[in-house]
Amino acid sequence: MEDIVSAGSGNGAEIDARASAWAVRSAERPLDPVEQCELDAWLEEDSRHLGAFVRAEALWLDIDRIAALDSGTRRETPPPARQHRWQSYAMAASIAVAMVGGMIAYDRLAGRIATERSEVRRIALDDGSVVTLNGDSAIQVRYSADSRQIILRRGEASFKVAHNAQRPFVVSADGLKVRAVGTEFAVGIEESGIEVTVEEGVVAVGDGANASAQPRYIRRNEQFVAAETGPRKVVLDAADVERRTAWRKGLLVFDGQQLGAAAAEVNRYSDLRVVIEDPTLARAEFMGIFKLGDARAFAGAAARAFNGEVIRRGDELILVRQQNSPSH
Repeated sequence: MEDIVSAGSGNGAEIDARASAWAVRSAERPLDPVEQCELDAWLEEDSRHLGAFVRAEALWLDIDRIAALDSGTRRETPPPARQHRWQSYAMAASIAVAMVGGMIAYDRLAGRIATERSEVRRIALDDGSVVTLNGDSAIQVRYSADSRQIILRRGEASFKVAHNAQRPFVVSADGLKVRAVGTEFAVGIEESGIEVTVEEGVVAVGDGANASAQPRYIRRNEQFVAAETGPRKVVLDAADVERRTAWRKGLLVFDGQQLGAAAAEVNRYSDLRVVIEDPTLARAEFMGIFKLGDARAFAGAAARAFNGEVIRRGDELILVRQQNSPSH
């Protein structure tokens, strides 16, 4: 039996997601005439749409108050527009929605820490460092008197490292070794390879199988990717780094990513799988902000964005175009 969920006007979560996507897009740059017509039509379609859009835009205007709530201090100088447009929404959402898992103490006897599919956990280690473990991830902690070793078994983890030059902090992932001293960075084992993203400080990335090889130094707002096609370093802006680590706030943020890639990220946190069989649709750019694991809201928002519908088959949400729907 197939359940068909019409794109329709959408429920509250879908409307908010669509409104936030329009708010992000219009905040980043002026809308072109076609986009402006699409937005106007959407706002006129349902009275709830205008209210949701006004709320989303109001978040950009209230960035100082939200930042004060989140950090306990008020910014003296507003951050650049490119940086804070969607981040203000993320901060507001992280205030309204409790962090999944919260802060827990590390059990030094167990050594292994793992998360379920839709779970995010923050772990305080013995030395004062903090690990935030993404969904469906696992690490092993090996601390000694002269070293701090973390083995990433699967998934992704973010590390805020307490400074101690006498005890190097090293993360190992599939043969890659990442050494840090007093810094904040994330390591993820992805299908495309191993990704190291640095938020603060510097890390040295080396080949665990070749100790004599010179390490690569990755600095703030840079990412190192070890892929089968070869290693590469990518320079990111602050907004990109925040977007890539939004999962720590219980959020997924898409700002022009391909819909297929966005669906794969959503599926990481949900027992329901979003399926996009149309390759053209999978390559379409998508924007929106969603709670981790909310596959229904994501699929509904995508259906609204691309004039489609969602067909439910078992644990799959299949996104298809409506008949006679124009390609984007």
